[in-house]
Amino acid sequence: MSNDWKQRRRRAESVAEEAWDHLVSALDSAKSFGGTVKGRAYDLKGRASDLADEATDRYGVASQRVGSVGSEAWRRANLALDALSGRKPRKPWGWIAVAVLGGVAVGWAAAASAPKVIRAATDRLALDPDEPDEFPATAEPPAPYEPAG
Repeated sequence: MSNDWKQRRRRAESVAEEAWDHLVSALDSAKSFGGTVKGRAYDLKGRASDLADEATDRYGVASQRVGSVGSEAWRRANLALDALSGRKPRKPWGWIAVAVLGGVAVGWAAAASAPKVIRAATDRLALDPDEPDEFPATAEPPAPYEPAG
């Protein structure tokens, strides 16, 4: 009996060892699978975060566009209401002032540079007094305009 008992014990130990090996293998597989699932979850989380950021950016752009369009719509609606009620639109005094100041600046620049331009032109023409003018005083005047009839 002792021999039979040892055989059963060896068989039980071998079954236990085999079961332990299967358990360790199953745990390792689960751990590696869990790691890949965890990695995939992090990847999906990253993609979702990127998509959410992109959606937020698009929302901001759309909100700005809608805001500017909305304010323009309000401005036009108020102008239409004023026109329907008989009120005249205000004069754009700011733009009128800018145009007047621009005209004054251009006029001042032309007036300031005119003497220099005239002096340069007379100096250029007075360089060689012997040189004849392009249109001498003795030249014939052009013929008057006669319509072809």
